[in-house]
Formats: sequence, C-alpha cells, structure tokens
Amino acid sequence: MRDKTEQILNAAMKVFVKKGLQATTQEIAKEAEVAEVTLFRKFTNKQNLFVTVIRNVLERQFDSQINRMAKTEDTEAFLIKIIENRLGTLSKNAPMVKMLLSESLMGNLDEEVDLPNMIFSSLEKGLALHFENKGQVVEAGLVARHLGGIFVSQVVFKNDRPFHLLSEEEKTSLSRKYAQSVMAIIK
Repeated sequence: MRDKTEQILNAAMKVFVKKGLQATTQEIAKEAEVAEVTLFRKFTNKQNLFVTVIRNVLERQFDSQINRMAKTEDTEAFLIKIIENRLGTLSKNAPMVKMLLSESLMGNLDEEVDLPNMIFSSLEKGLALHFENKGQVVEAGLVARHLGGIFVSQVVFKNDRPFHLLSEEEKTSLSRKYAQSVMAIIK
C-alpha cells in the first residue's frame, strides 16, 4: 500500500513541477500508472495531494536539520552550514522551487505550502534558537530575510553552474562569502 502512495507522490511531483497547479488529476494518475479513483481514495482532492507532496519534500529538506545546526557555537560556522544545506537542497530541486515561487507570487498557494514563507519561518526559528543559545540579541527576522534573498537569488538568477554541481571547495568559498555578508548585518 505504501508503494502506491510513494508512486503517486513521485508522479505528482513530476507533473506539478511541469504544470504547477494547472496539472489535472488525470495527468497525475496517468504518470503514476494508477486509476484516478485511487488518487482520490488516497488524497481526496488535487489540493490535498499538492499540499502533501510539497510538505513532504519541504519538511524533509528544511525543518528537520535547522534545530540541530542551531547548536553550532560559532555563528559564522552556523551560517555556512545553513547556506550550504539550503543552497544544495534548493539547487537540486530548482524546477520545483521555481514552480512554487511562481504559484506563490500568483497567490495560488495556501500559507501552509507557501515556499517563501516556509523558508523564512524555518530560518527565523533556527536563527532565533541559535542566538538565544548564545545569549545574543539579534533580529532573527532581518537575518532570515537576508538569507532568504540569497537562497531565492541562487535559484532564480542565472548561474554558470547550479550550486549542487560545484566542487566542495567552490561551495565552501561561496557559502563563506554569503555568511560574511550576513555577519556584516549582525554586527
């Protein structure tokens, strides 16, 4: 039973990336190689399927690691970890990220799957936890906005190579530069 669910989620991801919310349940069922009724039995409607797909990917990729990283003592090292992690994830999932940004800008997404807000709230919580652990008073929202801008720009603006295809040395160098720019607004 779980295999069918995974099969549907993977197919839905592919179709949503290509067509956004304009995708039909018939297209998703065809891609998943299941009857449309199977789709509705598992997810009741297209919106529920979309939310499940997006939350599944984003929660697995974003929220699960930030609290662990927040325990890093050195703020610059913490920022580098966040930047490398987020840029790697966003870069690998660039088509989905672009689709979510587009749908978000058109006002088509519920708050629970609104990518910019998900990125921002996740970052803000992790940053607040880090600075609280250090006993520092820092405006976590401002830092989260700065980081969010870095992340979105890496996906939206043209790059020679996506972040996830850079060498480890190139990733570290770029992440360090971004971290230093964030450190400048913290001081």
